[in-house]
Amino acid sequence: MKIVAIVGSSNENSYNKRLLEFIGSDISTDWDYEIVSPLGFPLFTTFESIESYPELVAFSEKIRQADGVIIATGEHSRTIPPALKSLLEWLSTDVHPFNEKPVLVLGASYLDQGTSRAQLHLRQVLEAPGVNAYPLPGNEFLLGNAKTAFDEEGKIKNCNTVQFLSGILHKFSRYIQALSAMKIPEAIHYQAGTYEVTAIGHNGDLPMTVTFSDDEIIDISIDHSGETEGIANVAFQRTPEDILNGQTLDVDAVSGASVTSQGIIDGVSEAVRLAGADPNILKQRSAQTANEKDKEETFETDLVIVGAGGAGLATAASALEEGLSVTVLEKFPMIGGNTSRTGGPMNAADPDWQKKFKALPGEEASLEAILTMDLEEIHEEYRSDFLMLQDEIRTYKDDYEAGKDYLFDSILWHEIQTYLGGKRTDNQGTEVYGNYDLVKTLVSKANMAVDWLEKVVGVEFDRDHVQMPVGANWRRGHKPTKNQGYAYVEALSKYIEGLGGQIITDCKVKKLITKDGQVKGLEASKGKDKKLTITAQAVVLASGGFGANTKMLQKYNNYWERIDDDIATTNSPAITGDGIELGQAVGADLVDMGLIQMLPTSDPVTGALFTGLQVPPANFMMVNQEGKRFVNEYGSRDEISKAAIANGSLFYLIADENIKDTAMNTSQESIDKQVAEGTLYKAESLAELAKLIGVPGQVLEEEVAKYNHYVDEGYDPEFGKNVFDLKIINSPFYATPRKPAVHHTMGGLRINPKTQVLNEEGQVIPGLYAVGEVAGGIHAGNRLGGNALADIFTYGHIAGKEIARNKADKN
Repeated sequence: MKIVAIVGSSNENSYNKRLLEFIGSDISTDWDYEIVSPLGFPLFTTFESIESYPELVAFSEKIRQADGVIIATGEHSRTIPPALKSLLEWLSTDVHPFNEKPVLVLGASYLDQGTSRAQLHLRQVLEAPGVNAYPLPGNEFLLGNAKTAFDEEGKIKNCNTVQFLSGILHKFSRYIQALSAMKIPEAIHYQAGTYEVTAIGHNGDLPMTVTFSDDEIIDISIDHSGETEGIANVAFQRTPEDILNGQTLDVDAVSGASVTSQGIIDGVSEAVRLAGADPNILKQRSAQTANEKDKEETFETDLVIVGAGGAGLATAASALEEGLSVTVLEKFPMIGGNTSRTGGPMNAADPDWQKKFKALPGEEASLEAILTMDLEEIHEEYRSDFLMLQDEIRTYKDDYEAGKDYLFDSILWHEIQTYLGGKRTDNQGTEVYGNYDLVKTLVSKANMAVDWLEKVVGVEFDRDHVQMPVGANWRRGHKPTKNQGYAYVEALSKYIEGLGGQIITDCKVKKLITKDGQVKGLEASKGKDKKLTITAQAVVLASGGFGANTKMLQKYNNYWERIDDDIATTNSPAITGDGIELGQAVGADLVDMGLIQMLPTSDPVTGALFTGLQVPPANFMMVNQEGKRFVNEYGSRDEISKAAIANGSLFYLIADENIKDTAMNTSQESIDKQVAEGTLYKAESLAELAKLIGVPGQVLEEEVAKYNHYVDEGYDPEFGKNVFDLKIINSPFYATPRKPAVHHTMGGLRINPKTQVLNEEGQVIPGLYAVGEVAGGIHAGNRLGGNALADIFTYGHIAGKEIARNKADKN
């Protein structure tokens, strides 16, 4: 019997490796036993196939040929270690060696129960569609206090523990034999009727009803009103369809909505059990899929767009308004990209609207800093605008002194803040800053894009509040009234549909087609094996940056000391740099590729944006793992990220009940769920809160008292925060754990203000355009919060009009 034992850690001397070595040397079995490790394997990426790595292919083949697999896991941040997680992703994407494979889960813990959560999570992963392993039920083995469990020769000292482990290994041998004798598939019969179940969704429970005939599942109905709009919508449609069409639970989770997909699968599984059948039979049943009649398709359109995020959808809508035929391709099952994941504020200076709001304490200091700044610090092309901005600020100060209290803003202020906010020095000492023409175009046309989205496309903005996301540096954010970033995606997709546009999902672009130096279309794959060839007068790359491609981040990084293999990201898994490489293949120039932005206020485990309490920075109070403030919370994203990393990366956002009500990303139901799960901390006193997060109570109380004094004074002499809103005084109090994660890649394809892609000689590549994060040159070393949405919608609108204009000129 061939057994492969996997060390679930990249540590050569881990206790889990010792445990597996002890099994091989000291417990009598008739196994052909081999220990393997993920040490040295590349981090998983959707951008490359496992076929690119022969060592992974060989590892997969070992698993496939084994009669059974043992996995010994440690625990990292309440789940399995990154090395093991990455390995399982490699072995469940293009290849599936664990399919119907017997697996035994083991673990060795430094403390007494330290890997129990990891073992539970590992079992869930192994049983998930795409992996579909058969873990030995009810027989996980946890070696607690491993630091004292082994003697000097690496043997387990406790005889009872050895006997218990031997018994489990014997059961595993019999389990392998039993599975090999089973006959699959087998018939299944239900007690006809409709069953109500509850599955776990991303934001809470999902009430479901599942209806059965005697031998089929005939309907699945889901109440998903509590789930986040946009990110999971496709899962609510596709997962039930796949289950019904195939009469199986062996269906793939929807990329980008795996939590929701699995919740639906689990809910149907429970309904099958209630209907008197065994859900494991359906998990073992292969889906019955119809063969595609056509393996190839070719068609022609005026414009083909790569990427159905906000940039691609805005470009499509703008071009359709001009009468162009438009096809949008999206490699994921769902549209929206990173736009669906944003909080929603879009920067645009609109002084007439902003004058409705009063200035906040400390905002005047930011304006005063401009008046006292040395003109020599400003690059020549920006100086004229800088001097005009100073005049605007002086006029505002006269108004303020005359008793006119309002929020100042202007196009020039947005421009200079974007320029100064992006001015950075890279690791080689080179100063970078935003291209003047690109920045000028962005800020001067951003409010026009807001008007277009609101009055034409149908996005409803909250005109009663002006927003400022993290690192925005000023309150000029226009935020939809509901559904955060998905509001844009929903409105634009409906608008495109109404204008006759075509959006094709599950469609990955493979190459651009060129003829006589001009881009004339592209080749793509639809689904698993259907080829699309599309000819077009223009191609727009709107596929986002490369924030979810760790290998590419590490290749280009020229700003951070390092990018760790297990770095989290706020990005959609689809954001892997595809468009940049497509552009490079036809001669496009790159700019600012080494400048990568971290978002400091990200979930410490997942990198997600929408957990905890995300409040306006004027209400931020950040404390490190000693309970002390460590940074100007109103600072730029890279300033806060660097300070966090210097303080151990993990930190906490402290809030009270009033500040909680300013959170832009949550609901009370979600807050209660997170508190119950231990991912958000809540207490009736600061001392109690300090205990929950493991910091000295007196220190936290003193820090909050000092901070509240700074709020009263409107200035922070410790770290220079100069914009404040609410104090931390009303219980209950909250602490949100945060940690920097990759958020935005400022570099990309070099473009001009018409969004045309340029080659290395600065010449236009005919027929090729780029919009959004796939393009570089605007944000330079740091993007202001709220400027990404301004970028994609402003330049998307420009691109559509420009392509239509070029077509008209040719005709």
